[in-house]
Amino acid sequence: MVLDKGRKHLRRYREIAGVLARHGWGWILGKLGVFERLGKHPDLMPGRQAPAHIRQMLEELGPTFVKLGQILSTRPDIVPEPYISELAKLQDTAPTVPVDQIRAVIESEFGRPVAEMFQEFEDIPMAAASLGQVHRAMLPDGTHVIVKVQRPDITEQVETDIEILNKRAAFLEDHWERARTYGVSDVVDEFAMTIREELDYTREARNTDRLREEMSEEKGVGVPMVYWDLTTSKVLTLEEIHGAKITDLAEHPRSHAQGTLLAERLASAFLKQVFVDGFFHADPHPGNILVSDAGDIGLVDCGMVGRLDAENRAGAIRMLMAFEQQDTRVMADEILNLGIALADVDVRRFTRDLGKVVRGYYDLPSRSVNMGHLLTRVLNVSVQHRIRLPASFAVLAKVFTNIDGICRQLDPDFNFTANARGYVGRAVRNELHSETTLNDFYRAIVSTRNFLFSLPEQMERLMRKAVEGTLRVEFKHQGLEDVESTFARSANTISIALIVAGTIVGSSLVVSAGKGSRGWFGLPTLGLLGYIVALVFGVWLIVSIMKSGKHK
Repeated sequence: MVLDKGRKHLRRYREIAGVLARHGWGWILGKLGVFERLGKHPDLMPGRQAPAHIRQMLEELGPTFVKLGQILSTRPDIVPEPYISELAKLQDTAPTVPVDQIRAVIESEFGRPVAEMFQEFEDIPMAAASLGQVHRAMLPDGTHVIVKVQRPDITEQVETDIEILNKRAAFLEDHWERARTYGVSDVVDEFAMTIREELDYTREARNTDRLREEMSEEKGVGVPMVYWDLTTSKVLTLEEIHGAKITDLAEHPRSHAQGTLLAERLASAFLKQVFVDGFFHADPHPGNILVSDAGDIGLVDCGMVGRLDAENRAGAIRMLMAFEQQDTRVMADEILNLGIALADVDVRRFTRDLGKVVRGYYDLPSRSVNMGHLLTRVLNVSVQHRIRLPASFAVLAKVFTNIDGICRQLDPDFNFTANARGYVGRAVRNELHSETTLNDFYRAIVSTRNFLFSLPEQMERLMRKAVEGTLRVEFKHQGLEDVESTFARSANTISIALIVAGTIVGSSLVVSAGKGSRGWFGLPTLGLLGYIVALVFGVWLIVSIMKSGKHK
């Protein structure tokens, strides 16, 4: 078992090395510490079109690396802009799997023939992605559905790639300071969690159900229904939503009023998801946003979602409010509260650099402010000061950038920032009037009451111990161990120096008296012995002083 795993890893390492070398990135194998496994050194340098080569490499390396590229395209705090633009072009496409294999997966999952579950099942797929394949089908009652089926043996390949990525990330962090700053291992862990979730279609089904519930009160916005009796971890059956890509409609709008209406609906849907629900569709590219003939918006492919817990959602709201009030110091404080500082932060300098970024937006009309771009630049400043914000903020920046761009295509005069301002106010009101706030207030009251009622008893115990003389006050110092040891060494050194000096003086008195037996050079033996002892201790004292100086 272990040998088979090792052989798979070695084979995959060679495949990766071959692709890197073919695109002129063989030199990076040294950075990743792979040469000791391969025993060779492709002496190649990156080509001129480095971002394009990176994208092509990821496509050649297969589904795991395509998904990794898609995740990195949402991390402007880690990846430079030219690479972000290129990675955004990664298409989640792959060669089709023969329909016999697809049918075999379905029958293996449900234990019955495909013909018993579907009145019709199209052999030609409507889409073939890196992890799965999508086919149109019809239920026995005539309902049109789409069936997403996982590729055979894809899980094993993904797990092998994840293990390799984890090992190389750990190697990079051990040997490269910048890798530790950016948290490469954390990025790989986040990616591993994301792709494993995508491999479990029941998670996508739950995401779809939750988004459908969130959007149930949004007029003109829908999410497909899940058919749970025909859904497993490897098969997902959804209601089919018919419609054109929203950008196709933006290029050929039926009317300006319709473009404005669609922009308002789209912005409202995503702003509610982010600021009110804290759970949002994280892959809103035009192919996942459809517009029906009736003008309704359909959100499909809910495999990638973003989450903002209560603390992060409140932090994002306070950051936007600080931006509106042009209070850079408050914004800096919120970033420091939400993020993880990897080193001591010069708060004054961080606030100043943050101010340089946001100041340029203050003089712009609100409809010209792209919230996604603003958040991206804030993330970049934070990284420069070695502050790592939660990954969900980078995903949020990507989502806002995409939605703002689509809304502007639908209506060039659309003001996404003004719409966001309204939802920030709504989120604040909901937070103040929510059941959670009442529960927190209730817990605070109970804690205060318990403290007040127990205070007399605790004071009585304290006073009794003071009267009885059993009250103990214990102080612990921190960081003074070095000072203590330094004092001890200094005291020992002074003591030895005094002994040496006393020995020399005593020996000199004996020699001057001239009494006792004679030794070398006609000097008294006792005095001569004292000089020798003083010499030994003196040499030892000089050597110890020189050594302590070097340690410093």
